[in-house]
Amino acid sequence: MASPARVNPLIDLLEDDKPIFCLWVNYYGVGTDYQAATAIQANPNYDFILYDLEHQPYNLDQLRGFLQDLLDPATIEANGRRAIKPVIPRLPAAGRELNQWVIKQVLDTGVAGLMFPHIETAEEALHAVAAARYAQRPDAADFEPEGKRGYSPAVPARYWGLNQFEYELKSDIWGLDPDGNLLLIFIIESYRGVENVREIAKALTDAGVKAILWAGGGDLALSYGEPVYGGDAPRTDAGIDAILAAGKEFGLPVGMNGYLDAQSDFDKGARAFFTVGPASLGVAPLSEEARKALGR
Repeated sequence: MASPARVNPLIDLLEDDKPIFCLWVNYYGVGTDYQAATAIQANPNYDFILYDLEHQPYNLDQLRGFLQDLLDPATIEANGRRAIKPVIPRLPAAGRELNQWVIKQVLDTGVAGLMFPHIETAEEALHAVAAARYAQRPDAADFEPEGKRGYSPAVPARYWGLNQFEYELKSDIWGLDPDGNLLLIFIIESYRGVENVREIAKALTDAGVKAILWAGGGDLALSYGEPVYGGDAPRTDAGIDAILAAGKEFGLPVGMNGYLDAQSDFDKGARAFFTVGPASLGVAPLSEEARKALGR
């Protein structure tokens, strides 16, 4: 059931065990101009937007502009603020770099969550969680992982349509708080990450964190010395299966690159699927029949 208090509609879908579909922007031909934002916001086939900062210049002014361009007054009037598609940026820093300042600055634009590339250990994942949440009261039941995010909520609160106090309460991590609205995505994309993926999933679950484990097939294949997106890659395939298995064991949704095996991946625990490329702006990533088979 959708919570009337929930700001982020993606979490309602995931808690109902529904798949979510996203389009990647600022990456491979899909831009961040007003026309792209308008087309994506109007396309009902995508639930959220991944915004790339890893392989594009770190430009927060451009990200802020894109967020504002999504705000369609007619959509908000007819369907409420939740109808504006959530944006989740992929950060430039790898998990091992432990960069808190980047996490803080990107969250302060008003985004709905963060994608962390190259997560290889449980410690890296928990560091990311701590950096993404405000400090809790020392006697709070959810004090750990201890929040490290600096407090400056005025801008993100305005984008979420809340006052600063409401934003502080609702911008905790999904799972750590009943009102938590930030959705974190951890990309497992190396053989080290695969070796530790079960430990990563267990550490997140033990901490009460709900998040997406994303199977990053491209870099994963590279780390195994196998062809990237083409050719025989048995270790990569086994690594992706290990990520799916860890997600299923610990009740964490898994994200996948593309839709070629959507039904099979869904049965294994995949709940987030992405599309990339300019041809996708105005179309559906899956047929209506395929979406219905996945419960959407």
